[in-house]
Amino acid sequence: MMIPVLLLALTALLPAGTAQASPLDGKALFAAKGCPACHGADGRKGLAATPHLAGQNAGYMIRQMNEIADGTRNAPAARPMRPVIDKVNADERKAIATWLAVQPPAGPAPPGDAARLEQGAILFDEQGCIGCHGEAGTRPLADYPVLAGQRRDYLAAQIRAIRDEIRSTRRARLMVANVRTLRDDQVERIAEFLSQTKRIQGPVQ
Repeated sequence: MMIPVLLLALTALLPAGTAQASPLDGKALFAAKGCPACHGADGRKGLAATPHLAGQNAGYMIRQMNEIADGTRNAPAARPMRPVIDKVNADERKAIATWLAVQPPAGPAPPGDAARLEQGAILFDEQGCIGCHGEAGTRPLADYPVLAGQRRDYLAAQIRAIRDEIRSTRRARLMVANVRTLRDDQVERIAEFLSQTKRIQGPVQ
């Protein structure tokens, strides 16, 4: 009976946090690392060129941070994030992404022209986007992004970057065949449709 007592006594002498590490605070890290400056408080309504992060797939966000950090995602739009991500370790990235994933998402863009919206929905289905991103971009496969409710201009820019092979990560290259034939006006239709679709709140997977 002396062994459990001895172990308990030794545990009490360990430095704080050694016996059981406290979980990292994703919200506090998001603020401390300066993320709201571009992505907005709680990952919503940041700068126009940046994506909404609240309600996004955690696995996808972790992968994007990792790819920016190691230079795999090196398109011009991603490069300004490199110095920031370099200061966020793997555990902190996971904590931030896990917290963002359960935040209430930004609302969809105001309704636009109904005909353009319908054209975007048709193109989204015809190009095979639903296979990975789910119906109307709301329920993607694991580690794929939620597209519903994302900023229109950001979506259009990313589709064009993938089409033109500027954003050329391994996952992005898988999309080239789906978007290669899209004209700029068709890209805009798809982006409008997705931006006006309500994002489903709660964890994606």
